Amino acid sequence: MKDKKEIARQQADFIEKQKIEAKSFIDKIDKSEIETILLAGSVARGDFFPGKFGGMIDLVVMRKNGSKVTAEDIFGPNQEPDIPFHCVKSGACWFEILFTDFITASDFVKFDEPRKYSILEAEIVYDADGSFGNELNKINELKNEECALELKNKIGYINYLLSDYKKDRWFRRDAFLQMHENLNTAIRMGVCGLYYKNNSYVPAEDRQLYYSLSLEKLPCNYEKVLVKLKSQTSKSFSNYKKREELFRKTILAFIEQEDAHL
Repeated sequence: MKDKKEIARQQADFIEKQKIEAKSFIDKIDKSEIETILLAGSVARGDFFPGKFGGMIDLVVMRKNGSKVTAEDIFGPNQEPDIPFHCVKSGACWFEILFTDFITASDFVKFDEPRKYSILEAEIVYDADGSFGNELNKINELKNEECALELKNKIGYINYLLSDYKKDRWFRRDAFLQMHENLNTAIRMGVCGLYYKNNSYVPAEDRQLYYSLSLEKLPCNYEKVLVKLKSQTSKSFSNYKKREELFRKTILAFIEQEDAHL
């Protein structure tokens, strides 16, 4: 599997050109009522890899406090109204714009986790007086606290799902399918725990597993472990035991370790 780092190396020249296009686009717009602009999504992440359906450059545009300016005022009409962002084409490039009020640390803490992840992976490309940079310092302090708490919560829930009490309940019913499903949930929670172990929020569910391959701190042979964990024989209790044992020895043991031992 080509992980995010490999795609970033493969696409480096192309992505650099997209960043130049984004800068040119931003330079042209009226920023008198704009406080901050972030380059977001796959271009900021470094794995922009559009296929036959194309792709867009993601921007987060924050207007100044008290401003009533709209995305239409600055960028013109939305050219893709079926997409829940303001989309415009400039030259050969499409831009997908999240147009919003200025984001403070107090606002950030109310966001759902995928949005927190997307904001923190973004790159500041315009910050009128450094206001967002200052908020970012506060946001990172919040992230440290929240990731530590979420890691603790995920470990607690995993151990509950895999407890003898839970397993006995389904074993007595020959409900091995449910036991496997509980283990699958524990595995998903374990992958989330790897993000928290890396002091990161968790991205949207449709990309969590893939992006986890590029985290800095990971169990040994992580991708091979995932392949084995995903090989499920739903009616087999012996297969369940093998999967649970592998999960405990690898992902769960890793996220339960103290950082000093990593």
